[in-house]
Amino acid sequence: MNNKYFFFCLIISFSTYAQQITSKPIEKEELKNFIDNKAKVLKALKFNDKNGVNFFTITLKEERKYDLVSRTLLVQHRIEKNKGDYALLRQVVDYEKECPFDNELDLIDKSLIISDLDKNNLAEISFMYKIGCRSDVSPIDIKLMVIENGNKAAIRGMTSITGINEPKVKTSDLAFKKLPKPIQEQANKIWAKFEHEF
Repeated sequence: MNNKYFFFCLIISFSTYAQQITSKPIEKEELKNFIDNKAKVLKALKFNDKNGVNFFTITLKEERKYDLVSRTLLVQHRIEKNKGDYALLRQVVDYEKECPFDNELDLIDKSLIISDLDKNNLAEISFMYKIGCRSDVSPIDIKLMVIENGNKAAIRGMTSITGINEPKVKTSDLAFKKLPKPIQEQANKIWAKFEHEF
């Protein structure tokens, strides 16, 4: 292998790795401070950036009434100001209420990435979830969120179903269009990876 090519690949790999922020699970005792014990914990991670210690949680709460299912997805990003004193930087709440079929509101698990692509020492948290009520294999709404230091940007659209030839639905909001290009590119790659179903 050409030595110059080898070192170029090594630099690119290291650069990509360096832009990802390492996280670890939030301890159960800490988690009790800000989680509804009736909700299912989908993600509970802590990491460090310029704000200090960050706590990121996603929970899903389900309620049933007769044959109707309601779900609430709650996303919260906090920082620790002092020991045991937490400040909420951003909250995202979404609902799918009284669904008589399959309530699909849920996090797309492997879509979550915590990074610092703009290298400002503030983490970008990117994730996708689907939302809707259906009884067949028709497309369903999906949303991608990018949260950074209390700010939120989003892409909204619908899933693409294999074998169904329909135009893709995807719209970026104004906040997303103002994000640095590396963050937009990563988000679009996440979208492309998880927009397909079945």
